[in-house]
Amino acid sequence: MNKIVFLWKSDNPIDVRDMILPYIINSIKKKWWDEVEVIIWGASQQFVADNEDVQLDIAGLLADGAKIYACRSCADSLCLIDKLTQLGIDVQATGKMLTDRLQSDVKVLVL
Repeated sequence: MNKIVFLWKSDNPIDVRDMILPYIINSIKKKWWDEVEVIIWGASQQFVADNEDVQLDIAGLLADGAKIYACRSCADSLCLIDKLTQLGIDVQATGKMLTDRLQSDVKVLVL
C-alpha cells in the first residue's frame, strides 16, 4: 500500500494556502497515494480553528477519505479540543502514532 502521513505544523498562511493544502488535496483527488493521513500539530491547530476557508478544505478532505488527527496535548494547551472535534478532526495522542508511522514503510512529510 502506498501511504503518506502529512505532519502539518506550519501556521504560515502562505505555506498553508499555496503549498500544504494544495498538495494534500491533490494527493487525494489525483490518487497520488492510496491512503492519506494528516496529523495537525502545534500552532497549525490554532490556524485551522480560526480560518473558515481552511475549515472548508478540512471538511472536503474528510469527505474525500483523508484521516485527519490533531495532537491532544497541543489542542488541550490551546483549548481547542472541542473546536477541532466539531470540525471532524480526531483529537488524540499522536506521539506513538507518529513513531509507529516513522518506523514503518509509510512516507512521512513534515509541512
